[in-house]
Amino acid sequence: MIALQSKRVMILGRDPSGEAAAALVRTRGGEVTWAAPEDMAPGVDPDLVVVSATCGRTPAWLRELAGRGVAVLAERELAYQCSLCLHVAIAGTSGKSTTAQLIAHILRGAGRRVAIADRWERPACSLVEASRELDFLIHVVGSSEPEHFVYFRPVVGVLLNASVDVAGMEGTHEDFIRRLARLFAVQQAFDWAIVQSEAMARLQASGVVLPGKQITFSSSSRQADLREDRGLLVSRIEGWSGPLWDLARGRMSGSHFAEDALAALAVGRVLRLTLEQMLPALATFETGPGRMELLGEVDGVRYVDDSRASSLDALARALLTLAPTQPDRAFICLVAGGDSAGRQFYDLGPLISPRVRQAFVHGEAAPAMCAAWSLFAPCVPVGSLLEAAQRAVAQSEPGDVVLYSPACPSREKILGPPTAGAAFREEVRRRLDQGTRVPSGIAADATATGDPSSVPNPVES
Repeated sequence: MIALQSKRVMILGRDPSGEAAAALVRTRGGEVTWAAPEDMAPGVDPDLVVVSATCGRTPAWLRELAGRGVAVLAERELAYQCSLCLHVAIAGTSGKSTTAQLIAHILRGAGRRVAIADRWERPACSLVEASRELDFLIHVVGSSEPEHFVYFRPVVGVLLNASVDVAGMEGTHEDFIRRLARLFAVQQAFDWAIVQSEAMARLQASGVVLPGKQITFSSSSRQADLREDRGLLVSRIEGWSGPLWDLARGRMSGSHFAEDALAALAVGRVLRLTLEQMLPALATFETGPGRMELLGEVDGVRYVDDSRASSLDALARALLTLAPTQPDRAFICLVAGGDSAGRQFYDLGPLISPRVRQAFVHGEAAPAMCAAWSLFAPCVPVGSLLEAAQRAVAQSEPGDVVLYSPACPSREKILGPPTAGAAFREEVRRRLDQGTRVPSGIAADATATGDPSSVPNPVES
């Protein structure tokens, strides 16, 4: 456990994560000063620097301090060193929050005492005092955080994906992969690494060797230990082989959530839960707002909010969830955009071409999106998310799905708690109020024809 008594501790980032770290330091007898990423507090010679979970790029002055021997810890690392329970950590470029909530739902259903530490609502340091009453603290780890991990050692580490298209990514692709790999760096041989097959290939290509035991999962690779096969979650693990769960029996559907469920099953397995203990939780779990959420239907048009997903990988999964195979006609009116352009918009072309009838894009990312996607579907830049929503709603036709899936973060999501989607939801609500609503729920898979009108409402089924 780290000693903070009488230590001069500089907190980088005055946000909920930084505030939680400062409160913990003061409780343990330390002295707090603050610094912003662009400028260190003048005249301060700290014993320790704690980096908040929402800080992205590492400023030059912080590297200089570290080079002089000043200890630099992530806020989550500080919480780890002060806590009194076991830890499960989840990283990746999309799906972290949903997977954390599903794992917590499974563990609580089996009688385990669990809390989730995210970056905004419940930072890890705010849960330190409660940790003495917990069995597991589940961490939702941002892509930049592992750079400042030192002793952080989850008994189970989960890497959901490792898409290198991350807005504001610092360094090369290999730097990014190696930073993610620090999640597993100090695990022991008896700890577990649960890694998506495609992410495992990226780790291995970068020369990363994982010290713990490993389970792979994938919604596409048949070589993974756990995989999806036409809606069935299937295991190849010795002593636990065969079908585990049919996604159609629960309230999650499509490849958008299959890998989240596979990872959660793997975590339950290594934490010694039986399949019988886990299945009731899978049957009752519901994803939260903004995660492929069906807002309703009117005049043959469905409205789907996937605003909590802010990466190209998440958009790809949303498109595949709505149309797993190539449809007879493009039927998706896509609303996308944000303030940080990704690096690989062209890669989505083969998915967009047969599925997206038109796209309305906004924000600083709009020019890059138009340059890439106009080759595959009509792509219209607009001035705001509200205008994009208005135009998508106005120009949709019976049989269409209006999908909001940003494909990159907005500045409000980078600098504060995620509220993206409010303008889209409000515009959709206005449209629904003009017609007959369908109860909201999770957007279901489209059929092989891609006709969303033939998809049963998951709330009704």
